[in-house]
Amino acid sequence: MALPRTSVIIANKYLPLMGALYVSGGLVNGICALCSKSAKLKDSHFMPKAVYRSISKGFPEHGQNIVLINGSDKSAAYTDKQAKKHLLCEDCELKFSKYGEDKVISSMARPNGFKLATKIKKFKTLSDVKDEIWYFPPNDEIAFNFMYFAVSIAWRLSITDWSGFGIPETKNSIRKESMVAFSNYLSGNTVLPENTYLAVYVDNQIVDTPSMGFPTVKNHDGYQHIVFNIPGIKLSLLAGSNPGAGIRETFSINTTNVYFVSRSLKTHPDYHFMVNFLKNESVAKGRLLKERSKNV
Repeated sequence: MALPRTSVIIANKYLPLMGALYVSGGLVNGICALCSKSAKLKDSHFMPKAVYRSISKGFPEHGQNIVLINGSDKSAAYTDKQAKKHLLCEDCELKFSKYGEDKVISSMARPNGFKLATKIKKFKTLSDVKDEIWYFPPNDEIAFNFMYFAVSIAWRLSITDWSGFGIPETKNSIRKESMVAFSNYLSGNTVLPENTYLAVYVDNQIVDTPSMGFPTVKNHDGYQHIVFNIPGIKLSLLAGSNPGAGIRETFSINTTNVYFVSRSLKTHPDYHFMVNFLKNESVAKGRLLKERSKNV
């Protein structure tokens, strides 16, 4: 099984282990990737800065070292590098924060608690099958916040190339019709992104290994599956005109196109694959290599 073409940032637990830019007076100017206006561009993070901070400083028992697992070259190394680019104008950057990041990041797992894992128990149940309980969102606002956040991350993945940060080339990885729908939604032109469905998986176990995974995109006929995670939460986005009759039926009774799912993320195959790769297959680099060598 090949490692997905992605990178994961994980706290040190399992290791012993757009338009042209120009600079004027120290300010970066260019064309905003979302609204297409000429403006001073913010140094926008791919994944929210607060997630990096939470992983590196929020779990002191793991130390403040962050390990970057790179699926491109199967490497693992300590890093303090954060993926960011001059991408958005101030107004669009504020939209991303106000409508998505600020609401979602405050709900993720932290050392002092996991708000969403507590709140989800009061949501209205859709189904309880095997090890998953599916819930309706508690209200339209919460559904909107999570959808906006998920779409904003997916949009950032495909709107530009992030290969300089150890991520395989991602520009145009999401199909044009979905990117148009994403842009219209993020700009406030539509109530929902067309043909887009979101499942928010919430870990129902203690989150003792905080991790963040950059988005992966799996292509199917008629739709794409985009997945990424932040501590305690896995966001699973389906985008496309033909996701299948089962998906359409499941979401037909939910006008928000968002569900929340309580389950153990540690029993998910993705988690076991990541841990196995980190322990047995990854090639350590730099200081991490020296530390591993000392423990042999």
